[in-house]
Order: sequence, then C-alpha cells, then structure tokens
Amino acid sequence: MDVDHAEGPAKEPLAVQRAPQKPSEPESKSEEALKAVLDLLRRLAYGYQQLSQFNCQESLQSFSSLPRAHQDTAWVLAQMGRAQYEQAAYPEAERLFRRLRIISPTRLQDMEVYSTILWHLKRETDLSFLAHELVDSSWLAPESWCALGNAWSLAKDHEQALKCFKRATQLDPKFAYAYTLQGHEHMANEEYDKALTAFRQSISADRRHYNAYYGIGMVYEKLGNYDKAYTHFHSAHVIHPMNAVLICCIGTVLEKQKHVLQALQYFNKATELAPKAAQARFRKARALLAVGNLPAAQKELLVLRDLAPNNALVHFLLGKLYKAQNDKGQAVRHFTQALSLDPKVSSDSSQFQRATLTVSQASQRIKEAIESLEEDDGLDDSMIQ
Repeated sequence: MDVDHAEGPAKEPLAVQRAPQKPSEPESKSEEALKAVLDLLRRLAYGYQQLSQFNCQESLQSFSSLPRAHQDTAWVLAQMGRAQYEQAAYPEAERLFRRLRIISPTRLQDMEVYSTILWHLKRETDLSFLAHELVDSSWLAPESWCALGNAWSLAKDHEQALKCFKRATQLDPKFAYAYTLQGHEHMANEEYDKALTAFRQSISADRRHYNAYYGIGMVYEKLGNYDKAYTHFHSAHVIHPMNAVLICCIGTVLEKQKHVLQALQYFNKATELAPKAAQARFRKARALLAVGNLPAAQKELLVLRDLAPNNALVHFLLGKLYKAQNDKGQAVRHFTQALSLDPKVSSDSSQFQRATLTVSQASQRIKEAIESLEEDDGLDDSMIQ
C-alpha cells in the first residue's frame, strides 16, 4: 500500500449557518392580536369573578383598566354599575346605568338593579319614566315589573307595588330579586309572616341571594328575636363580607343584646369600609359613649355632625357628651339645636330610621336632658333605643 498516496479521513462539510428566520409579518400581527384578545378576556373574566364574590373594588379596578372603547359597552357598564351599587355608592352607580341606557336603550338585564338605585336616590320622576319605558317595550319581562313595583313603592303605594312584584315572579318563578322586593313591601305593611315567606322563596330561587337573608334578619329584629336575626345577618355577611350595612346590622343586634364591646368591633369595621355611612358612625359613636370612651366618641360625633348636620339625634348625643365633660355651654347649645330639629322631616333622617322616636317623645327627652344639666346622670342614651 502506498502510504504517501493513502487518502486521509474525509473532512466533514462545514455546517452552513443560516440567519434566523423572522416570522412573516402576518404571523407577527396575528400573535399580537391574539395576545391582545387574551388580555382583554382575562381582565373581563377577573372583573366578573371578583364581582361575583362581592370584591367590588377589585372588580372596578379590573374593569377600569380596560381600553376606553370596551369600558363604554353595555355589559361592562352594567357590571361596574352593579359593583358601585353593592358598595351603596348610588350616585356613581346611577351615572353608569344612565350611560348604559343611552348606549343600549333596549337592554333589560340589570334594569331591576337600576330601578332600585333610583328608589334609594328618591328619584321618583326618573324611576317612573324608566318603569313605563320598560313596561311599554317589554311587557312580559320580570325586570319591567320590578321597576314598576319600585316606582309604586317610592310613591308609598305598597299594595300596587306588591301586585307588580308578584307579576314578576309569575313571569319568572326563579327571579329571586322579585321575591326579595316583595318581602320588603310586606315588611312596610307590617305583614311579617308574608315577608318571611317571600324572603324564603327568594332563597329557594337563589341560595347566594344575600339580600333575602338580610330581609329575614330584619324581620326577626323587628320581632325582637335577636338570636335568629344575628344568624341570618351573619349568613348574608358570609356571602357578602364587604357590605358595611350588613356589618352594621350585626353590630346593632349585638348592641341590643347588651354585647356592646363586640358590637363596637363591627361598627369599627363598618366605618372603615364606608367612611361616609352616617348610620354606621352614629351607632359607633353611641357605643363609644356607652363604654365611656369620650374622646373617641367626640371624634366620631364631630365627623357625623358634618355628614348629617340637620339630624336631631346627632346633636342630642353631642349634648350628652358635653354634659358628661361638664361643658354645660356646649351641652345646652346642642340640646337646643336638637330640640329645634324635627327627626321625622330632617333631610338626613333616613339614615337613622330605625333609631328615631316620635317628635313628641324626642322633644320630651331633650327637655329633660336640658333640665337635668345640674345633675350628674351619666350617659343615658335611652332616647335612641
């Protein structure tokens, strides 16, 4: 073998390095579009999930992060309106639903909520107009009859309201909210057995309808059965843990059972969740007076005075506070203001409907408080029991 002419090992061909291929322009745009759609769906789903769990602030933040074009759609406006409604932010909720009606005037879904918002705001003309528009366009929709029932309720015609709510349940036996509204009308007529039946029918239609548990709690509180009232308020609170009204109701029941310190914890939480809720602050201030925490009570009452300047009960409590602090000048001043205000016609009296006496009773208690300024009779707040 000729070594000199032997063939060497074959050389491997050099790997051809190719430049990375750029995705074609259509593919790139498709991926970007897909990501945008998925991000949009994620925000919509998260907002809806949080609202279904009554985490209203989280829900609002998610919906508010949407592009303006998507925020201004009927479905998103309805969800944001419901979130504001669940926080008792009725003016904000009303603005959102008003915008929804402009964008989608034929929409029926959630109109029962809009009518309730107008009821809370005492917008009688707007509510009547909405109800007649809905009934004229959708005679067989339960939402229409709920709106009409709310209009009659605001006009204090409870019998007509009941007929409308019953019609709504005939049209849709699973429409839980109509049973709840029916229960509240029975309560207004002091028909407590019928109210309980209506609220229980609401729960049968929707086990998570916390409004019905709240209604049953209200009935039992009216009847003086505070244990059952507490149970049902707590059941509602488990479903909707961020509702300041429910928390305040639990505190009120505990207060009536003489568990003032426990009640105070709930009132504290209620005022944290709803700093502008006058009723929660009122009850917190009263509980602070009852346990003798005068500085904290004074702080709450001064805030409350700004929230409800024309409520006689606020000035009565301020008078009792200053009397306990031996500031007779301020005590006389606030007792006199309380005497000059009529608790039943005060612009803020709706915040304290469950705490007011008749005008004659209130006036007599205030007069007695003024006459006893020379005596040290402690912090009797029986006027507001």
